[in-house]
Amino acid sequence: MASVRAVGAVLILAAALALPVSAHPAGSGGAVSFRTTDGITLRGWLWGNGGNVVIFSHMFGPNQTIWYDMARKAAAAGFTALTYDFRGVGSSSGRLVIARVDRDVLAAITLMRSRRPNTLFLIGASMGGTASLVAAGRTHVDGIIIMASGTRFQGLDARPYFSSLQMPKLFIVGRRDYPFYESAKVMYRSTPLPKELEIIPTGAHGTNMLRTGYRDEIERMMLGFLEKYSQR
Repeated sequence: MASVRAVGAVLILAAALALPVSAHPAGSGGAVSFRTTDGITLRGWLWGNGGNVVIFSHMFGPNQTIWYDMARKAAAAGFTALTYDFRGVGSSSGRLVIARVDRDVLAAITLMRSRRPNTLFLIGASMGGTASLVAAGRTHVDGIIIMASGTRFQGLDARPYFSSLQMPKLFIVGRRDYPFYESAKVMYRSTPLPKELEIIPTGAHGTNMLRTGYRDEIERMMLGFLEKYSQR
């Protein structure tokens, strides 16, 4: 009987893991789905209904849920926020091909431009930041926040776009987060003004910095940047 109960517990756990990552997140504006130019269906959540838009792109490994708290706070500050899963992650279709995830960011930009925002910002962590830099080099955005991203990652290469990133930029990285600390300094040196570099005394990577004692400080930096460059 013990073995039967153990098998049953395993089956229940497997069933639970097969469920969607999240039900309707509290405080969000509803589910959205949209397609990339290469036919992938991406799924995400909208938060708030302000005239300025911010798009959150997640790290490699986790999914859009890592941005839920920050999206709620952006919405509370008067922005419309979008979180979404990259291709092959969470509820989105396809297979995760990192060299193509900049197309996912571009698809998110197209979706949110249909709302005719006053300003549109990108925020990305690690892989999501590198993808956001590539997307910002290919289309117009009004500002970008990069958390602990590499200049390149598995075929995704932001370096050719550095000189064209004329929009305001905020780079945030942990001082002991190698090699991303060095990457952030390269990005800061290689991109034109306006730009800011904030170095946090931690080894935590990407959105894991928001689980440290520096969370409030980092959130103030990010929301302050959005407020500074948004149009009312």
